[in-house]
Amino acid sequence: MHTAIKDPPPLAKRLAALVVVVVVVVLGGALATRMREATATQAALAAERDASAATAAQASSVEVMIPVPAALPRLVVLQGSLEPAQAADLSFAVGGRVRTVSATLGDHVRAGETLATLDRASVGAAEDQTHAAIDVASANVDMIQDRVTVLERLTASGASPQRELTQAQQQLAVAQAQLLQAQAGLRSVSTSSADHSLRAPFEGVLTRVPDGTGAIAAPGVIVARIEDLSALRLHTTVSESELLVLREGMDATLEGTSVVGHIVSIVRSLDPVTRRAPVEVRLPNDDGALVAHAIVRARVLVGEPMPAWRIPATARRPNGTVLVVEGSGAVSARAIEAQSDLEGHWLVTSGITDADHVVVRPALTHEGAIVTPVVPETAPATASR
Repeated sequence: MHTAIKDPPPLAKRLAALVVVVVVVVLGGALATRMREATATQAALAAERDASAATAAQASSVEVMIPVPAALPRLVVLQGSLEPAQAADLSFAVGGRVRTVSATLGDHVRAGETLATLDRASVGAAEDQTHAAIDVASANVDMIQDRVTVLERLTASGASPQRELTQAQQQLAVAQAQLLQAQAGLRSVSTSSADHSLRAPFEGVLTRVPDGTGAIAAPGVIVARIEDLSALRLHTTVSESELLVLREGMDATLEGTSVVGHIVSIVRSLDPVTRRAPVEVRLPNDDGALVAHAIVRARVLVGEPMPAWRIPATARRPNGTVLVVEGSGAVSARAIEAQSDLEGHWLVTSGITDADHVVVRPALTHEGAIVTPVVPETAPATASR
């Protein structure tokens, strides 16, 4: 016997249909939300790509310049300290208390001018004593000389033995020696008196003076310094290759000035350790514009100028290369030989030509990049650093 399956009531059918509709609506809303989110993400990515493309297009334009023909002087650069033509540290030969100081720091003094003195009280007493000793010795010489004169007459007449005359003559010789000794003592005292005065050994400028009066000055201790600044000397050293092209008498121009000096001394012997040779340049300083002990550079022309290409200071990289844009637009590096000029540009003797496009600011690009070279209206090679 079989049981018949009954159809669900109409209400159940309606409820099931309603549930299906609700599920479909919910799923449709979720799908629509996801589609909107995906569309927004794609739009953001597209905007980012467009911005990147715009930035890349902007970075691909690189400022370049065409090297400017120039002439590179063949020169040797000398660097060193400017020393006075002559200088001396001054001290007293004897010790004592400083009595006077007659010069101030920076004074221009003449040769022989007194700068300071020591207390001479002890010297005055010694002078008086020495003068007295000279007077005594002189009187003794006169007295013995009279006796010798008398004995010479008596001996000649036979009234006095020769022995007495000989003794008197010996006494006179001793007295004369004592007088000479006393006179030498006076010269010694006079010298000591001079040692109590500090004088300028030559004309120059005082760069150090005693602090004041009353202080005790020890013998040999420096209390003053004088420098002759009418001319200055540049002491430096050069390499073997530079030594071969330098000659005494060559002009040396001080960088940053119009002062022209001359090489006065070249030692053609290399130091065993540094492999460099000493050179001295003498520079006039009549107007006092140069500063002693300053570190300076001087240029010496040693031959005819050689062809070169001028590029701005910014174009040379720290490793001694420049970046060049090839015909294909690719950026490549070139090793160059260059020397800076007085205006701060680089004068290149090898590595580039006037057919190259040199990147003005290599830090803004890199080797291998594909760029569009742009030549500005104003040539950067003539611009300042």
